[in-house]
Amino acid sequence: MKKEGSLKSILAILVIILLCLISFGGIYVKNKNVMKNILPDYNLGMDLDTNTIFKLEVVKDEENTSEQQDEVSSDEETNTEENETESDEDANTEQNETESDEDANTEQNETESDENSSEEENEPQQDTSENGQAENKYTLENYKKAKETIEKRLNLSNVQQYTVRLNEQTGSIFIEVPGDLDTAVVRNIFATGKIEIKINETDELIGDNNSIKKVETGIDDTYASYFGSVATINIEFSSDAVKKFKELKKNYVIPTDEEGKQTENTIQIYIDGSSMLGSDGMEETEFLDSAINGALPLSIGSYTTDEKELNEALEVANLRKAIMETENLPIDYTAEYGNEIHSDINKVGIISVFGVILVVMFIYLVFKYKLKGILAELSILGFGALLLLVLRYTKVQISIATLVSIASILILQFIYLIKLLNNKITPKSFTTTTIEYTKILIPAFIMSVVIAFANIIEISGFGMVIFWGIILFEIFNNIITKAILTNVKNK
Repeated sequence: MKKEGSLKSILAILVIILLCLISFGGIYVKNKNVMKNILPDYNLGMDLDTNTIFKLEVVKDEENTSEQQDEVSSDEETNTEENETESDEDANTEQNETESDEDANTEQNETESDENSSEEENEPQQDTSENGQAENKYTLENYKKAKETIEKRLNLSNVQQYTVRLNEQTGSIFIEVPGDLDTAVVRNIFATGKIEIKINETDELIGDNNSIKKVETGIDDTYASYFGSVATINIEFSSDAVKKFKELKKNYVIPTDEEGKQTENTIQIYIDGSSMLGSDGMEETEFLDSAINGALPLSIGSYTTDEKELNEALEVANLRKAIMETENLPIDYTAEYGNEIHSDINKVGIISVFGVILVVMFIYLVFKYKLKGILAELSILGFGALLLLVLRYTKVQISIATLVSIASILILQFIYLIKLLNNKITPKSFTTTTIEYTKILIPAFIMSVVIAFANIIEISGFGMVIFWGIILFEIFNNIITKAILTNVKNK
């Protein structure tokens, strides 16, 4: 029994050493003459990582701006003329008093008539003025709408961490995203996103953003064994759009040229002026035959067996989906790129704090419990290494809240080990202590599940660490810690 117990202890210690080497060091393999760590990177939160800020400035119509300046100048001239008129009237007051009542009434009527006619001329000009419409679009309502649209696109692009702020006076929008976010994704997010479905030959607009109800993307593996796979995008049209397409289909006659040859019209889908259906578009008959059924399935790129090429095509499809499922921005923006900011949190400082905590634990355990204290510290290191590995593979976001929960779990393990060592560990006392802690941890486990699956990124990471921490606490201590400490006691 002693030999079996010793073997278990040795194996447990070797497992802990292996866990520490893998978790803190990594697993490196040769890839194109370069040693690469195959472990997933930690998913750092924005409060720990390097972020990029994009500033979006409103692009205002130059003609509208110049018109406003002209109006201001015109108003100033009018005011000057009115002041001159008033001074003339004051100078000639006595002369005006000698005028007949009849002439005064006549002038007044003429003045009122002129004013009325002037108002009649000006009012319809303001209602129908293009410049007036351009001026009205720079409103707080449109600024807020642009911000909401950008946030929807960020969500549709699976950007989990972001901050969007709006300057309500100027309309400027500031977007803060992780520094490693693909620039193409960011540019797509603040594109105007104006969708036009047109008949090329007649330039007739037959659809816009409101014509699209839903967009789905995916990969078609039907001919994977022959040609490879292809990224797909399926555009589902609104009921109003389908109704219009059916009317077009009903009345469509293929045009005939002077020689009597029939040539199909082509239809193109434009996103901010860029064609989506290739350079030539799609024949009207082909487009309408599909669209009248409510959807238009398309391939993005070509069939391929190259996984990287396929994923790139799927990314393009997802970018278009984010545009097509949201409204176009009511205002045009220009962006300033590349302003990187570093988190105020010092990563070296955080590592140092954890290091100090572990050293203090080690000194206390060794000073009070000697050899068993060293083994208890090994248990803490092994447990922490295992927890960090699980957080890597489960992609839990590491934030300040997450670090607090990691520290809490390690302190729990420390207190648990002291309890075991003080009770003079035996298999029976080990089981009793573990059951006591399990009863205490059950409510915490239930609460962690609730927090982990809450749709709040800032606290869900905290809940996930507690969730995995409690599960690993039970598994690790009942296998590894038990093998080390109970067998040491038997010696």
